Amino acid sequence: MRTDLSLYRTLLGARFDVLPARVRELHDVTETAVWVGRADVERGRSRVARALATLFSLPTDGRDQALRVRFEPGGGREVWTRVFGAREFSSVQFQRDGWLAERVGAVTLLSALDASSDGLALQLRKVLVLGIPLPRWLHPCVRTFESDRDGRYRFEVEAHLPVVGLLVRYAGWLERAVGPSA
Repeated sequence: MRTDLSLYRTLLGARFDVLPARVRELHDVTETAVWVGRADVERGRSRVARALATLFSLPTDGRDQALRVRFEPGGGREVWTRVFGAREFSSVQFQRDGWLAERVGAVTLLSALDASSDGLALQLRKVLVLGIPLPRWLHPCVRTFESDRDGRYRFEVEAHLPVVGLLVRYAGWLERAVGPSA
């Protein structure tokens, strides 16, 4: 495996080149980069959903929130630090068994990547808690789609939990930061 390629370019191989321009630009991370934009966020309404969202530092409810994402690649991994408004949420992404792995605290999500000229979709395949696989009936339902619209990187993320319902939904746009905010 070449170590000079970005994580997503490594995972997708030739399929990386079919992605829309802004999606390729965001995911071709070989050095620290900062992107800024705006997002609408909705959290689930149940007490359990709200408690879990708080536990994982997921963004709070709000329309048109400022968003800043710092991408830090190194050692075959990428650390993503997202700041929605004043709330910070970090995860580590890496390759595991040919899938994209994303670790948030004690939970690791393994997803297949579906690349097309329309965008990039992540399809959840496995969930590990403290390294132990969760039974499929306990898996969250996660929908993630990334695209390029109006010359901007666009994202839509939605997560539901069995019995609990909506955990969080957020959507918005990002563009590469230049100058002092980068």
